[in-house]
Amino acid sequence: MKLLNFVICDDIRKELGNKQSLMGIYDDSIEFQVTPDKQNTWPKSLRVGIYAKVKTEDNEEVFKFKIRMKYNEKETVLVESVLPQSKTKPFSKMVISLVNGDFKFENPGNITFFLDFYNQKKELIATLSPEFVINVKEKVIQ
Repeated sequence: MKLLNFVICDDIRKELGNKQSLMGIYDDSIEFQVTPDKQNTWPKSLRVGIYAKVKTEDNEEVFKFKIRMKYNEKETVLVESVLPQSKTKPFSKMVISLVNGDFKFENPGNITFFLDFYNQKKELIATLSPEFVINVKEKVIQ
C-alpha cells in the first residue's frame, strides 16, 4: 500500500461531479492566535478535516481501516470503519475523508497520524503515516 495524499484542513466539502474541496489546508502547524489574557488557556476547539488517498497494491484486499493520532505521547483512535465495498480491487485508489466539528487540542505539542488497514480476517495489512508532524502552538497577538 502507498499513501498518495494526506491533508489536514478546516473543512471538506462534497461537490457536484464527485469532487471534494479542501478548505483551509494546514502545512506543518496549527497555530491558535490568542490575546495575552487567553494565553496558555487549554483546551482549544477547532473544526478539523482529514483527507487521505491510498493506493492498494496487487492482491491487497482491504476490508476495514482505522485512523490513529499520537498527540504528544497520548494515542487516540479517531475513526474505525468498514469500507463501503466489501474489499478494494487490486491497484485501486481509495479516498478517506472525515470532518470533526469539535476537535479538542488539550495543550501545545506535536501530532502524528497513522492509518491502519485490515483484511476481512481482521489481520493488519499495513500501517501508513504521512512524513510530517503537525505542531500545535499559540501565537500571542496584541
